Amino acid sequence: MFGYYYNKSLRGLIVGFGSLFSKIEVEHKNATGTDSRIQVPITYASQEKFIQRLLYPSSITDGTRIESQLPRMSFHVNSVVADPSRRRSRFSAIGGPGAGGCSSINEFANETPVNVSMNLFAYTRHVDDMLQIIEQIIPFFVPDHTIKLELTDGGSLLNIPVVLVSNSITDKYEGDYNSRRIHIASFNFMAKSYLFGKVNTTSTITSNSIISGFTGFGLDNF
Repeated sequence: MFGYYYNKSLRGLIVGFGSLFSKIEVEHKNATGTDSRIQVPITYASQEKFIQRLLYPSSITDGTRIESQLPRMSFHVNSVVADPSRRRSRFSAIGGPGAGGCSSINEFANETPVNVSMNLFAYTRHVDDMLQIIEQIIPFFVPDHTIKLELTDGGSLLNIPVVLVSNSITDKYEGDYNSRRIHIASFNFMAKSYLFGKVNTTSTITSNSIISGFTGFGLDNF
């Protein structure tokens, strides 16, 4: 309706959110006394999709498959809701030079504050793995953690608070009580971000443009 544009604001937020948890590790103590650390992989997927993939029948037994693939993490976006309480001016000239170089700037119209709800899930085979992951997440959100993101191409860095809203711990297993269990820690976050409308290029007033405007009007007399 208003013409195509794509500032990749949500994409940048999702990538930035996932990178917060890309270096989480769990430590396993071996019988030989040598400790080993495992970096927990993280992917973009819902909880239901990830569990179905984990429990999908294969030639490997369920216990071996779960043991070899866990621990893992996943996250996904739940909703994007406008937040009128943080609305600023209709136009925000936060971009860099436009197509005209220094004589123009990019102006992002219709800046809209949004609250983006996202879920993070941690799947582990051992309870101790899950507890290690939880302790590496919650202390950084008291109650929020601010990340700096460039939500538009050529735009300035913005401070985006990410709030930990709630968390829970559940167990999931298939079959009888002797089957392998999956421990799941769920975290609900809300990121106070922004969406930007179509980029407009506007001219700027410079000293050179003012002087050139007096050409032919007896500039030497000034």
